[in-house]
Amino acid sequence: MLSIQQYKKIQEYKELGLSKVKVSERLNLSYKTICNWWDKDQAFFNAFQKNHEYVLDNYRQYIIEILKISPQINNTVLYKRIKDDFSEFDVQSSSFFKYVKEVREQTGLLKPKRKFQIREVTEPGYEAQVDFGQNVMRTEYKKNVRVYFFCMTLSFSRMKFAYFSVDPFDIKKTIDAHIAAFKYFGGRPQMIVYDQDKTMVVSENLGEVIFVKEFEDFIKETGFTIYLCKGYDPSTKGKIEKTVDYIKHQFLDGRIYYGIDRLTQEFIGWLDRDGNGMIHEITKKPPRELFKKEYPKLQKYVEKKNDEIVIHTVYHDTVEYRDNLYKLPSESVNEGDKIRIERYDDQLIFYHAGTNELLCKHRLLLGKGNVVTLNVEVHNEPTIEEVLLDEYKDYEISSIFFERLRVQKPRYVYPQCRKIGSLKKHYAKEIIAEGMHYCVEVDICTAFELCSWLVYKMGETLAKMVLPPHTIKHYKIRAEEIRKELNDGRY
Repeated sequence: MLSIQQYKKIQEYKELGLSKVKVSERLNLSYKTICNWWDKDQAFFNAFQKNHEYVLDNYRQYIIEILKISPQINNTVLYKRIKDDFSEFDVQSSSFFKYVKEVREQTGLLKPKRKFQIREVTEPGYEAQVDFGQNVMRTEYKKNVRVYFFCMTLSFSRMKFAYFSVDPFDIKKTIDAHIAAFKYFGGRPQMIVYDQDKTMVVSENLGEVIFVKEFEDFIKETGFTIYLCKGYDPSTKGKIEKTVDYIKHQFLDGRIYYGIDRLTQEFIGWLDRDGNGMIHEITKKPPRELFKKEYPKLQKYVEKKNDEIVIHTVYHDTVEYRDNLYKLPSESVNEGDKIRIERYDDQLIFYHAGTNELLCKHRLLLGKGNVVTLNVEVHNEPTIEEVLLDEYKDYEISSIFFERLRVQKPRYVYPQCRKIGSLKKHYAKEIIAEGMHYCVEVDICTAFELCSWLVYKMGETLAKMVLPPHTIKHYKIRAEEIRKELNDGRY
């Protein structure tokens, strides 16, 4: 509320011939306030002050008591509280806010300044955050449609993804959304942060979280760990809460709903252009640029229907897999050792889970209760990595490439090598070796980086003969980034 001293100063500066803008600057008052009182005489001011300040003084003690209990209370909330408690209260909000400001200054019950804390930077590929949102959209026929969406954000790069639905998310749709996110990112993080959403969590019993069975099975099959926090916890999952708000207001607001498929298509285009392409306010870099560092650290996601990875324990030089026993080399394992079994089509690859040492390979056997003996010839058969090293022995860079691949993708050497092995049908050895040299230079020795370089070097037409159609888009994006990096002279 304007004080008598401020009113007199306005009239004094007016008599001196100062403009309203100058008076506003000198008194640190809004231009609108100056205009309101510019032509008002003192009698009007006194009457106004008596009608408003006197009324607010009746509530002064009530306001002070609330401020003592909760000095951080928002003035709008305080205004609504008084209106709820006192039905006769009838003062404009602007006058009330000015009055409360004066009361705070006079009593020292100032609102605490909000502390902005920057969380410790998350390591690339370590963490993602997940949350759900919803928004009402208008159709072309002016009808309202409620759209639900699942969001995932990678904590290091801030890469975003969303999965839309016209139905509320159940556990099956939630799992489908996870799989779609892993495919979009080209892998999964080590840990995902959630709040205790009832879609995934049944209850929390004395600190032991009980998951919906289907989601618990999905966690075990996929291999990531989880962290649960309370709802609306900015210090723990503020990144994803901002992402939900960002998608709602920057993408969905004002958009016409033509169907879920078209909405998804429009969203992917928006992600590439704006959502993951614009400079982030915290990192000061586009998420896609930071994603170059994060992508190699992501764990490859393998769908259960095609490939499978499980961990089992050694018992008498054997390990059980789908009701059959498979013999392992006795000199390489001990009782109780953990063995990682990777299935690719009808082939099983056995690794020591602790050392990542390749133990042996077996063909998948159908039926139950069988014991599959160790075939010495199969055991001594060269691995696909050894085959490739032999094929590219004339290129010294290949040994460095495969050595780094084993370090960067220790759990996925076989599928990575299998992908590289398929390239020789369409690309000359010299070209592939040149691509390996580039990968070593940028220190990203993966099949994805090599294939992206081949798309850059040899074009999209040839790539379509080698690479799955649904992955071409991702290779093209990375190929264009490689082109820019090389043109800029970074490598």
